[in-house]
Amino acid sequence: LYIEVDQIYHLASPASPPNYMYNPIKTLQTNTIGTLNMLGLAKRVGARLLLASTSEVYGDPEVHPQREDYWGHVNPIGPRACYDEGKRVAETMCYAYMKQEGVEVRVARIFNTFGPRMHMNDGRVVSNFILQALQGEGLTVYGSGSQTRSFQYVSDLVNGLVVLMNNNVSSPVNVGNPEEHTILEFAKLIRGLVGSRSEILSLPEAQDDPQRRNPDISKAKLLLGWE
Repeated sequence: LYIEVDQIYHLASPASPPNYMYNPIKTLQTNTIGTLNMLGLAKRVGARLLLASTSEVYGDPEVHPQREDYWGHVNPIGPRACYDEGKRVAETMCYAYMKQEGVEVRVARIFNTFGPRMHMNDGRVVSNFILQALQGEGLTVYGSGSQTRSFQYVSDLVNGLVVLMNNNVSSPVNVGNPEEHTILEFAKLIRGLVGSRSEILSLPEAQDDPQRRNPDISKAKLLLGWE
Protein backbone atom coordinates (compact mmCIF):
# COMPACT_ATOMS: atom_id res chain seq x y z
CA LEU A 1 0.00 0.00 0.00
CA TYR A 2 1.28 3.44 -0.94
CA ILE A 3 -0.35 5.70 1.61
CA GLU A 4 0.82 8.36 4.02
CA VAL A 5 -0.80 8.07 7.43
CA ASP A 6 0.13 8.85 11.02
CA GLN A 7 -2.36 6.51 12.67
CA ILE A 8 -3.83 3.12 11.74
CA TYR A 9 -6.96 1.77 13.44
CA HIS A 10 -6.94 -1.98 12.81
CA LEU A 11 -10.50 -3.19 13.44
CA ALA A 12 -10.74 -5.80 10.68
CA SER A 13 -12.15 -9.15 11.84
CA PRO A 14 -15.41 -11.04 12.09
CA ALA A 15 -16.61 -10.54 15.65
CA SER A 16 -19.93 -12.32 16.17
CA PRO A 17 -19.64 -16.01 17.12
CA PRO A 18 -21.70 -17.38 14.19
CA ASN A 19 -19.61 -15.35 11.75
CA TYR A 20 -16.18 -16.24 13.06
CA MET A 21 -17.11 -19.89 13.61
CA TYR A 22 -18.49 -20.20 10.06
CA ASN A 23 -15.02 -19.78 8.56
CA PRO A 24 -12.45 -20.31 11.34
CA ILE A 25 -9.49 -20.38 8.96
CA LYS A 26 -10.37 -16.99 7.49
CA THR A 27 -10.90 -15.65 11.01
CA LEU A 28 -7.40 -16.79 11.97
CA GLN A 29 -5.92 -15.41 8.76
CA THR A 30 -7.55 -12.02 9.28
CA ASN A 31 -6.21 -11.74 12.80
CA THR A 32 -2.72 -13.03 12.02
CA ILE A 33 -1.81 -12.26 8.40
CA GLY A 34 -4.01 -9.15 8.43
CA THR A 35 -2.37 -7.85 11.59
CA LEU A 36 1.08 -8.69 10.21
CA ASN A 37 0.27 -6.66 7.08
CA MET A 38 -0.93 -3.67 9.12
CA LEU A 39 2.15 -3.79 11.35
CA GLY A 40 4.34 -3.90 8.25
CA LEU A 41 2.54 -0.85 6.90
CA ALA A 42 2.91 0.96 10.24
CA LYS A 43 6.64 0.24 10.23
CA ARG A 44 7.05 1.38 6.63
CA VAL A 45 5.26 4.74 7.02
CA GLY A 46 6.15 5.39 10.67
CA ALA A 47 2.53 5.26 11.86
CA ARG A 48 1.11 4.35 15.24
CA LEU A 49 -1.18 1.30 15.13
CA LEU A 50 -4.17 0.64 17.36
CA LEU A 51 -5.30 -2.99 17.50
CA ALA A 52 -8.95 -3.65 18.21
CA SER A 53 -8.51 -6.65 20.50
CA THR A 54 -11.28 -8.18 22.56
CA SER A 55 -12.49 -9.34 25.94
CA GLU A 56 -12.43 -12.81 24.38
CA VAL A 57 -8.69 -12.96 25.11
CA TYR A 58 -9.81 -13.69 28.70
CA GLY A 59 -11.84 -16.70 27.50
CA ASP A 60 -14.33 -17.96 30.10
CA PRO A 61 -12.73 -16.00 32.93
CA GLU A 62 -12.25 -17.30 36.45
CA VAL A 63 -11.41 -13.83 37.80
CA HIS A 64 -14.06 -11.10 38.12
CA PRO A 65 -13.93 -8.34 37.08
CA GLN A 66 -11.21 -8.88 34.49
CA ARG A 67 -8.09 -6.72 34.77
CA GLU A 68 -5.57 -6.32 31.99
CA ASP A 69 -2.97 -8.35 33.90
CA TYR A 70 -5.25 -11.42 33.95
CA TRP A 71 -3.90 -14.02 31.50
CA GLY A 72 -7.27 -15.62 30.85
CA HIS A 73 -8.88 -19.06 30.77
CA VAL A 74 -9.06 -20.03 27.10
CA ASN A 75 -9.73 -23.35 25.37
CA PRO A 76 -7.19 -23.30 22.49
CA ILE A 77 -9.03 -25.96 20.45
CA GLY A 78 -12.69 -25.11 21.18
CA PRO A 79 -15.22 -23.68 18.70
CA ARG A 80 -14.42 -20.09 19.73
CA ALA A 81 -10.64 -20.59 19.61
CA CYS A 82 -10.20 -19.19 16.09
CA TYR A 83 -11.26 -15.77 17.38
CA ASP A 84 -9.89 -15.93 20.94
CA GLU A 85 -6.48 -17.22 19.94
CA GLY A 86 -6.38 -15.11 16.77
CA LYS A 87 -6.68 -11.96 18.86
CA ARG A 88 -4.17 -13.24 21.42
CA VAL A 89 -1.65 -13.83 18.62
CA ALA A 90 -2.44 -10.39 17.17
CA GLU A 91 -1.57 -8.81 20.52
CA THR A 92 1.68 -10.81 20.65
CA MET A 93 2.56 -9.62 17.14
CA CYS A 94 1.97 -6.00 18.13
CA TYR A 95 4.34 -6.18 21.07
CA ALA A 96 6.93 -8.11 19.07
CA TYR A 97 6.91 -5.34 16.46
CA MET A 98 7.10 -2.69 19.17
CA LYS A 99 10.12 -4.40 20.78
CA GLN A 100 11.99 -5.43 17.64
CA GLU A 101 11.02 -2.79 15.07
CA GLY A 102 10.11 0.20 17.23
CA VAL A 103 6.51 0.38 15.97
CA GLU A 104 4.23 2.34 18.29
CA VAL A 105 1.22 0.20 19.22
CA ARG A 106 -1.95 0.63 21.24
CA VAL A 107 -4.13 -2.33 22.22
CA ALA A 108 -7.81 -1.91 23.15
CA ARG A 109 -9.52 -4.95 24.67
CA ILE A 110 -13.08 -4.20 23.62
CA PHE A 111 -16.02 -5.58 25.58
CA ASN A 112 -19.58 -6.06 24.29
CA THR A 113 -20.85 -3.08 22.31
CA PHE A 114 -24.17 -2.09 20.73
CA GLY A 115 -25.55 0.80 18.72
CA PRO A 116 -27.05 1.93 15.40
CA ARG A 117 -26.32 0.10 12.14
CA MET A 118 -25.68 -3.26 13.74
CA HIS A 119 -26.43 -6.12 11.35
CA MET A 120 -29.76 -7.53 12.49
CA ASN A 121 -28.84 -11.09 11.59
CA ASP A 122 -25.23 -11.21 12.78
CA GLY A 123 -26.02 -13.55 15.66
CA ARG A 124 -25.12 -11.26 18.56
CA VAL A 125 -27.38 -11.14 21.55
CA VAL A 126 -28.77 -7.58 21.32
CA SER A 127 -29.57 -7.74 17.60
CA ASN A 128 -30.93 -11.28 18.01
CA PHE A 129 -33.34 -10.24 20.75
CA ILE A 130 -34.51 -7.12 18.90
CA LEU A 131 -35.13 -9.03 15.66
CA GLN A 132 -36.93 -11.88 17.42
CA ALA A 133 -39.10 -9.47 19.43
CA LEU A 134 -40.03 -7.42 16.36
CA GLN A 135 -41.00 -10.56 14.45
CA GLY A 136 -42.99 -12.00 17.35
CA GLU A 137 -40.65 -14.97 17.66
CA GLY A 138 -39.40 -16.50 20.89
CA LEU A 139 -36.32 -14.82 22.36
CA THR A 140 -33.65 -17.53 22.49
CA VAL A 141 -31.53 -17.74 25.63
CA TYR A 142 -28.77 -20.32 25.97
CA GLY A 143 -28.97 -22.27 29.21
CA SER A 144 -30.58 -20.49 32.15
CA GLY A 145 -29.72 -17.01 30.90
CA SER A 146 -27.67 -16.39 34.04
CA GLN A 147 -24.55 -15.60 31.98
CA THR A 148 -23.58 -11.95 32.37
CA ARG A 149 -22.43 -9.34 29.90
CA SER A 150 -21.77 -5.61 30.15
CA PHE A 151 -22.72 -3.55 27.09
CA GLN A 152 -21.27 -0.18 26.11
CA TYR A 153 -22.73 2.20 23.53
CA VAL A 154 -20.76 2.41 20.30
CA SER A 155 -20.05 6.16 20.55
CA ASP A 156 -18.48 5.61 23.98
CA LEU A 157 -16.29 2.91 22.47
CA VAL A 158 -15.20 5.15 19.58
CA ASN A 159 -14.31 7.90 22.03
CA GLY A 160 -12.27 5.41 24.06
CA LEU A 161 -10.36 4.25 20.98
CA VAL A 162 -9.52 7.81 19.93
CA VAL A 163 -8.38 8.73 23.44
CA LEU A 164 -6.21 5.61 23.65
CA MET A 165 -4.68 6.19 20.22
CA ASN A 166 -3.67 9.71 21.22
CA ASN A 167 -2.28 8.75 24.62
CA ASN A 168 1.07 7.34 25.70
CA VAL A 169 -0.28 4.07 27.15
CA SER A 170 1.24 1.23 25.13
CA SER A 171 0.05 -1.69 27.30
CA PRO A 172 -3.42 -3.26 26.78
CA VAL A 173 -6.43 -1.32 28.05
CA ASN A 174 -9.95 -2.63 28.71
CA VAL A 175 -12.62 -0.56 26.96
CA GLY A 176 -16.08 -1.47 28.20
CA ASN A 177 -18.96 -0.84 30.57
CA PRO A 178 -18.33 -2.26 34.05
CA GLU A 179 -22.07 -2.60 34.80
CA GLU A 180 -22.94 -6.29 34.59
CA HIS A 181 -26.36 -7.79 33.72
CA THR A 182 -27.61 -11.28 32.96
CA ILE A 183 -28.64 -12.32 29.46
CA LEU A 184 -32.13 -13.05 30.81
CA GLU A 185 -32.36 -9.47 32.08
CA PHE A 186 -31.41 -8.19 28.61
CA ALA A 187 -34.06 -10.41 27.02
CA LYS A 188 -36.79 -9.09 29.32
CA LEU A 189 -35.64 -5.48 28.88
CA ILE A 190 -35.62 -5.65 25.07
CA ARG A 191 -38.95 -7.47 24.97
CA GLY A 192 -40.45 -4.70 27.09
CA LEU A 193 -38.93 -1.87 25.05
CA VAL A 194 -40.19 -3.39 21.80
CA GLY A 195 -43.62 -4.04 23.30
CA SER A 196 -43.51 -7.68 22.28
CA ARG A 197 -45.36 -10.64 23.77
CA SER A 198 -42.67 -13.08 22.66
CA GLU A 199 -41.83 -15.98 24.91
CA ILE A 200 -38.32 -16.46 26.24
CA LEU A 201 -37.06 -19.84 25.05
CA SER A 202 -34.19 -21.78 26.62
CA LEU A 203 -31.73 -23.59 24.35
CA PRO A 204 -28.80 -25.83 25.36
CA GLU A 205 -25.73 -23.94 26.53
CA ALA A 206 -23.13 -23.13 23.88
CA GLN A 207 -19.70 -24.70 24.37
CA ASP A 208 -17.12 -22.41 26.03
CA ASP A 209 -19.61 -19.54 26.27
CA PRO A 210 -18.21 -17.23 28.99
CA GLN A 211 -20.39 -17.36 32.10
CA ARG A 212 -19.39 -13.88 33.23
CA ARG A 213 -17.84 -10.94 31.43
CA ASN A 214 -17.17 -7.75 33.31
CA PRO A 215 -14.27 -5.35 32.68
CA ASP A 216 -12.18 -3.65 35.32
CA ILE A 217 -11.70 -0.23 33.71
CA SER A 218 -9.59 1.31 36.49
CA LYS A 219 -6.67 1.65 34.08
CA ALA A 220 -8.74 3.49 31.46
CA LYS A 221 -10.12 5.82 34.14
CA LEU A 222 -6.71 6.55 35.68
CA LEU A 223 -4.52 6.83 32.58
CA LEU A 224 -6.98 7.93 29.89
CA GLY A 225 -9.68 9.73 31.87
CA TRP A 226 -12.20 7.52 30.05
CA GLU A 227 -15.24 5.65 31.36
